[in-house]
Amino acid sequence: MDHAPESALFRRLDDHVFLAELGGPTPLNVGLILGQDTAVLVDPGPAEGDHQALLAAVRELSSAELVVVNTHGHPDHIGANELLLREGVRRIFAHADAGVTTATDLVSSEPVTLHLGGGVDVVLEHLGRAHTEGDLVVGVRAEDSTGIIFCGDLVREGDDPEFHDSYPKEWVRSLGRLSSMSGTYSRFIPGHGQEVDAEFIGSMRRRMQQGYNVSSQAIRDAVNDATKAIPIIPYGPGESRELITRLRGR
Repeated sequence: MDHAPESALFRRLDDHVFLAELGGPTPLNVGLILGQDTAVLVDPGPAEGDHQALLAAVRELSSAELVVVNTHGHPDHIGANELLLREGVRRIFAHADAGVTTATDLVSSEPVTLHLGGGVDVVLEHLGRAHTEGDLVVGVRAEDSTGIIFCGDLVREGDDPEFHDSYPKEWVRSLGRLSSMSGTYSRFIPGHGQEVDAEFIGSMRRRMQQGYNVSSQAIRDAVNDATKAIPIIPYGPGESRELITRLRGR
């Protein structure tokens, strides 16, 4: 298998890992991890994307068998699955509770390790319910790796986290678990936004804990109109309202 040094779409993060940023004001981060025998594409994008260009960019970098991993089941992350299956992709991994009907391989509570060849492994792990019921993180392990982990929308940089399908209390715990992995990983790639470090993960966790505490107290104090707390929740009005709505439904 040949590895090209660069691609028009993907930029190199380390010897085995590449990143593409697809469309919109908050671009989706699409990961590509290359081993000697297998390549892993993380979150190939929405249904309306230019999938042929994405696939061509992958093939510029690797001719290995292509496997897809979805970090969760939202349409902007999984829409390309159907085309990729038609183009010969045989394996798509997702969490069992993510609701990804195009997935061929389901991950549950136990981590799954994919051996890509050439000493490159990819670890798929569910840290608990968070942004959705079925979030996965995708860690890269290799002898010369710089410690990269793809976090999907479990981590959000440059914008508020999205709460509409979330489990806020458990999300705080999952961020704590992710932060505890900083001994293995030092480079955290969010689903949207720029690469972050463990300090950012800790800050996001503390901010979400604050949002959870303030929102929960507001629901207890003002059963009929907890939205009065929106100005003091550490997010914008839209996501603050979503956070309160999710906590009311728990």
